[in-house]
Amino acid sequence: MPKREDWLPYGKEERKLALGRLAVGAETYQAQLGLSPAEVDRIKAIAEEYAFAVDVFERNRRNLRVLRMWRDSVISNERTLKPVDERPMFDNTPMPVGTKGGLIAEARKYVRQIKSKGGYREGMGIAMNILPPNHVKKPLRELAPKIKVTAVEGFRVKIACEMEGMTAVQIEFRRKGEEKWEKVAFLTKLPETIFIEPRVMGVPETGQIRAIFIKNNKIVGQYSNMPTVTIFGM
Repeated sequence: MPKREDWLPYGKEERKLALGRLAVGAETYQAQLGLSPAEVDRIKAIAEEYAFAVDVFERNRRNLRVLRMWRDSVISNERTLKPVDERPMFDNTPMPVGTKGGLIAEARKYVRQIKSKGGYREGMGIAMNILPPNHVKKPLRELAPKIKVTAVEGFRVKIACEMEGMTAVQIEFRRKGEEKWEKVAFLTKLPETIFIEPRVMGVPETGQIRAIFIKNNKIVGQYSNMPTVTIFGM
């Protein structure tokens, strides 16, 4: 299953709960986030209006099912002397005063606003349920490849790594006993197998490999782990 990068769940019931937590969090962290009373009230109203729309629909959906059964009993081809029950009624509870359309879009606007506040902290986002559950994006400066390397005959090395949405990854090799890192590959897809030229052809050689992400032709983030590998060949 793909990772969900949106803070909002997919299901309507789950979204109802998420908006409820957003409303509670907006009230709890009002001072730290610099939210006005009107903004907090509106966020709470969004949760209330969304919950009403979801709940009243579900109640009336159940009522429609019962009404269909009532209709079928009335128009049935089977004779009966028993009177039919009273027909089920639909829920006509008035909606919250001032209910607006586009509640999800409005909620997203407030979440963007909250995350841009100077007082916002990740802990608040967790409490308010406004961080993606499966994939919290790191700042680009903190991204580092996590590479796996496997030596292959012919002085080649197979490199595997998640691209994390980056354009490419630069591969570097440092020979044992040396300080200098050599650029040996520039890869736009992984896994990939690369050739590393040894000092002496035919003689196995040990060294370390590291990688760093590239995005829009610029180096991004931190260097990867540095696994040791021994290249070999005929």
